[in-house]
Amino acid sequence: WFEQTRGRELWRRMMAYCKIAIPVYVLFAIIERFYNFYRFGSWTQTYIPIFAREQRLQDPTLPANFPWSTPFHEGVLGALFKPEKSIFLFDPLLVVALLLIVLLWNRLTVEVRAYATASLFLVAAYIGFYARYTYWAGDFAWGDRYVSTAVQMVALIGVPLLLQHRAALQLWVLTISMLLIAASFVIQIASLAFWLPLEIYQMETLGHPMFVIALRFKNIVAFALGKMDAWGLNTEAMSQDQWDYTHITTWNFFPFLLRRVGAVPAWGVRTAFGVWLTGIGALFLVLTKLRRVLEP
Repeated sequence: WFEQTRGRELWRRMMAYCKIAIPVYVLFAIIERFYNFYRFGSWTQTYIPIFAREQRLQDPTLPANFPWSTPFHEGVLGALFKPEKSIFLFDPLLVVALLLIVLLWNRLTVEVRAYATASLFLVAAYIGFYARYTYWAGDFAWGDRYVSTAVQMVALIGVPLLLQHRAALQLWVLTISMLLIAASFVIQIASLAFWLPLEIYQMETLGHPMFVIALRFKNIVAFALGKMDAWGLNTEAMSQDQWDYTHITTWNFFPFLLRRVGAVPAWGVRTAFGVWLTGIGALFLVLTKLRRVLEP
């Protein structure tokens, strides 16, 4: 379509695509239906009706349309702008990609235009599909779990577009893009610091709405300084599940988890730390060498 192909030629290409794609789709649809029948006893339904029935038995106050009880606009606006789940906050690279797609549209190749259009349509489709779902954000999750994959497909082209077209971009665009890339990197590193349910448990006490990313940075600083209690971040809800409590009260990296759980001898913990630190050091060496190789 972006190549201005129309009429019979467009129809011919569509048929060629369908001859390959449709059999593949049908094969995987059959596999999925077999699995669904084996697991849930139905060829035409999913687990959702079973889930809804069991939840209503446990809580008769649930609405009749559970689990599709969220107003459509609430699910859409929540995915876009809610500080606890906004796709723009949890992946600022999305903003970079959107900005560059708009500004560079006339310069983009046909393939990139097609990819950008399809990916943006996929994001909109996922947001719309899950908008009425009671748990539209997919908790427990870091960000909006149900749309994160589609969002990342758009965000992936942000940095390549910036590098390829940087000579044609104004200074303010480059500055904003670099700041957003840096913010995205820091947010992704912060997302690894603790296991994801930490802030969800805390919000049961601290309340909603909550700027989750800011709370994550507060947790990082408080834990590093030993101020979790003093800053009111050790809430009652965190200790309701002992397994979860063990995992959300230490750094979310394998050696620290081994030490916290206490299920392996000390030498095993030390070995894990050694391997982990060696891997980090090797990564920095590789990145440094790559930078030298790529420098003009």
